[in-house]
This record gives sequence, structure tokens and C-alpha cells, in this order.
Amino acid sequence: MNNENLLKIAKILDGAHDIAVYCHTNPDGDTIACALSLYHALVERGKNVDLFCDGEIPEKYAFLQGSELFRLPEKGVHEVGIAVDCSDLERLGGASKSFLTSKKRIAVDHHKSHHPFAEVYCVDTNAAACAEIVFELLDSMNAVDDVCAELLFAGIVADSGCFQYPSTTAHTHTVAARLLQHDFDAADIVYRVHRKLSPAVFALKQRVLGRCRYFSEGKTAIITFFADDFAATGTKSADTEGIIASVIDIDGVEVAFAVSEVGDKNFKVSVRTKSYVDASDLASVFGGGGHERAAGCRLNGFYEDVVDKLVKAANDRL
Repeated sequence: MNNENLLKIAKILDGAHDIAVYCHTNPDGDTIACALSLYHALVERGKNVDLFCDGEIPEKYAFLQGSELFRLPEKGVHEVGIAVDCSDLERLGGASKSFLTSKKRIAVDHHKSHHPFAEVYCVDTNAAACAEIVFELLDSMNAVDDVCAELLFAGIVADSGCFQYPSTTAHTHTVAARLLQHDFDAADIVYRVHRKLSPAVFALKQRVLGRCRYFSEGKTAIITFFADDFAATGTKSADTEGIIASVIDIDGVEVAFAVSEVGDKNFKVSVRTKSYVDASDLASVFGGGGHERAAGCRLNGFYEDVVDKLVKAANDRL
């Protein structure tokens, strides 16, 4: 981690009054937690802070303090714009123009596929969650209180699979241990973020896993969330988070895809890999990116053509 850049970012935030914090589209627990912890810490310091996100906050993260404050940007220029857990400008979606109008632009990220899009940035690809980096930033500012600790712990639990993913390091546990010195219910966070399922999401999971398809002699597996599945269970694309873990956990599966129908001939794809394939490299074939074991992309076309493309890309790397 570049501590010099972190100190530079801390100095910029300390010297600014009007700050905008940006999440990526299709927000997950890590980007939400990072943004909310920054919001809380900066407001506590008397800053004027706006929270921007081009995407609905998933219901499972509605319990996080401040989650109702996210909105789409309106016209106006901020002194500082800071994007968290965002690998490139496109990931900001409809909030990208607002970010670019900021007088000073900052990015804090941990994606292997990061493409620089800010003037000042801190990227640590060894971090299991962006929340690890934001902890270091806020800790350098002596700004980590009980609320920040709870939020950042939630972000780490979300992006590390509750400390199960290979990206989890000794440093991840060290940061978690320091956060646990604060007053919050860690067991409740683990339950809400990692284990809790609504009856509707359970029905979606049961429906989709039963149709799992195998390719490459069982090394590649694909689950698909069709529009009909969302309609039948009263769920939406955001509710698919984490279900792919049940597929990559299957013995013999090396590459798992979760394909979600999000529009007419438009599919969002989550990628998970086990040992031999770099998920970020695989997703990059289709203009996506992410981490070595978890990544994502989007594809357009007929469903079976999309499946064929994904299977071929996996086969090329197996």
C-alpha cells in the first residue's frame, strides 16, 4: 500500500469542505460500506458531504447507517470527488460526469483491473476489500469511531466472503481485529451480510441452482437468473449476490459463471474461479475485470450465444 498517497488523500480531505463520495454501479457491500464510513467520518469533522451512486442499494445492506442517503448526482461542482472500490470511470455509470466536474478527483480501490481515472489515487491489489484501505486512510486521520468500525467490518466481511476467499491475508485479519476493539455487534454483521436470506431470495436460489449446467467435463458450471425467475420470486438482479459461491464450491468445478438477464439480450455475468484460471483475465475478454478469483462483465446477444462465448473463454484458459 502506498502510504504516501494515503497521507496525501487525508490532507486533501482535511483541507476541503465540500466533498462528494461515489460508489460503483450495482453496488456491493464493500463499496457501500467504504462510502458510508467516509461520509460519517467527514461529517463528524464538519464537512459537507454528498453520497452518490448510480444504482439501488440492495435491501440486505439497508441496515447500514446512512444507506438511505445515496442518490444520483445533480448539477453542481464539488471541491473533492472520491470514488471508492471502483476500477474505472465507466463503473461510476451515470455518476461519472459529476465525478469529472470535481475540482480534485481521488480514487481508492483494490481491483487488479484498475485503470487510473483520478488525479490522486491509492490502489492496493493485495487488499481483500477496499474497506481495508479506507480503514488505513481514516486511521491516519484518527477518524475511526464505533460507527466507522461497524461499517468497515461489514465491508470486509462482504468482500472477503467472511474471511473465506483466497484474497484474505494476515493484514485483513489484523484490520478486522483492530475494528473489533470498537463497540458493535460483529456476529450480527456476519449474519446480516454473509448468511441472512429472505424467503424470496431463498426461493430464487433454490430455483436457479436446480438448473446448474456443467461443461468442460465438469470443470465449468453456469447458473442463470432469467427475468422470469425474478418475476416469479419477487426478486431482482441485486438479490443474486453470493449465490455463485454455492457453484464454485462444487468439487471439480474450476470456473463458475452466474448469468443474470438484466435487459433484452443483455446479461450481467459474475465469474468465480478456484485454482487455475484468473477470473479478472477471463472477464477482460468481454471488457470486464475484477480480481484473480472474482470478477464480472456484461455481454449482449442471444442467451445460448452468451453461454457459448463464456464456455469457450473458460476452455481457452483451463
